[in-house]
Amino acid sequence: MDTFPQPNHFLLNLPIAELPLSEHFKLRSKLMVFFTLQDIIGTNQKDLHELDDYSEHWYFEFVDFLHRKDLLYLLG
Repeated sequence: MDTFPQPNHFLLNLPIAELPLSEHFKLRSKLMVFFTLQDIIGTNQKDLHELDDYSEHWYFEFVDFLHRKDLLYLLG
């Protein structure tokens, strides 16, 4: 078993405002009171869809970012 942290794990705790994501993503995240990617990952996926400011576009950008940074496995 690999016990070394993934090289991109540091991204999870950086402020979303500092990440290379769209302004749309940053605004929606702020409205939903998510300040780091870890905040989003730590939320029940079913509950995300019920938030007032949730959008599929926002979620797809989140998933795409995780995929590009080899962090998508964190959702499963």
